[in-house]
This record gives sequence, C-alpha cells and structure tokens, in this order.
Amino acid sequence: MSINTTFDSFFKSLTLGLLGSVLLVACGDANTSSAPSAEGERTSYENADDHALGDVNAPITVVEYASVVCPACANWATTVWPDFRTKFVDTGKVRFVFREFPTPPVDLAMAGHLIANCAAEDKFFDVIHIQFKRQREILGSSDIKGEYVDLAKSAGMSEADFETCMSNEEEIARLNNVIKTANDLGVTGTPTFFINGTRYSSRDAFAVEDFEKIFAEILGEAQPEETPDASQEADQ
Repeated sequence: MSINTTFDSFFKSLTLGLLGSVLLVACGDANTSSAPSAEGERTSYENADDHALGDVNAPITVVEYASVVCPACANWATTVWPDFRTKFVDTGKVRFVFREFPTPPVDLAMAGHLIANCAAEDKFFDVIHIQFKRQREILGSSDIKGEYVDLAKSAGMSEADFETCMSNEEEIARLNNVIKTANDLGVTGTPTFFINGTRYSSRDAFAVEDFEKIFAEILGEAQPEETPDASQEADQ
C-alpha cells in the first residue's frame, strides 16, 4: 500500500525508527461500564503505562497485543469484543489490557496507535475501536492523511496537535518499548492474548466461548455446557 505523499516526511522517519529497534511481524497468527484505570492501580500482569478497562481486583487479566491495521484484530474487535466486554469486563470478572503491536503497513499502524496515545486517556479505547470499525475505509482511502486528521479531531485534537503527535518522541519511545516487550514475550502475530500471564494465539482463544472455557479452568470452575447448534437440533 502506498503512503499519501503528504505523509512521507514523518511517516518514513517513524518506520525507520521503529524498524531500527524491533522486529515486526505480519498480522495474523504466525504459528498460528468500565473506565481506564487510575494512575497506580494495576494488576500484577500490567505495566505502568498500560491502557486497561475493568476492575483492578478482577481474578482474570487478559492482555491483548493487536494492531489497528490488522484485519484479524478488527474482526475480533467488531464481532467478539462487544459480548466479551459485556460478559466479562463489565461484570468484574476480567481486567482487559490493550497493548500495541504495529503490523505492516507499519507507518499507518504507528500513526493510528500514536493518535490513540496522544489523545486524552478516556478517549484511547474509542480511538482504537473507531479504527477497527472503519479499517477498510481508512486504509483504502485516497486521502489517508485526511482520514487520520479526522480521527484525531474526533478525539478532541486539532490538525496541529496531530502533526505534533506524529513526531512525539516520548510516545514513539513508549510504543517501541511495548513492542520490544512483546518480542521478549514471544509474540509472533496479532491478535495474541495473555490470560493471567499465559500466552494464547487467536487459534486458542478467539470466540467468547473459548475464553469462557479457559477462564473456568483457571478459576477451577465447572466447564460451561456446550449449546447445540441449529443443525444438530434439526437432526434430533
């Protein structure tokens, strides 16, 4: 995918800076009413600069590594996340942590993640999920920069704020650190989930039912009963 020419200067520097410090992989598995936490309130599975939703005292912490340009991540965010949040996060069972893991096109992924981080903390998850919902439109646009400027404005930023954000060395360094941590943990694709510190690829934990079974095993609860699908019921 080509980059809008008006993006060249800072996006190229972003990409070069990122690739100079970490190894990135492609989207997908290579082997396969909560508010963001207050300062200092973290579970043992969180880092100081994490973005999180849910009760800090929840018995389960789910950390997702994802990229805003990854189709598999967008699919999970739009088809699984709404039910996942309602069933597990809003009920206090799960603390959900989102960590960035930019995948190609790296420059666009970096831009999207930077906007979310430059916005106010209470806008972070909104900015991330807008990008998942509009991923095809944004990445397929003939005016990529305009799409990202509009995204920044939706989070209360001005175009000047957006330009400043794209070269914010502190935020870029933070993203590099998050990605380095992911590499150290063996993350090889997106989305990848860590549930109470144990790594699961999207092959292991993707649907709500998959998480439900894993949570039950961790908590020593009875496994949920499987609901027969329509075809099975029709055969009976």
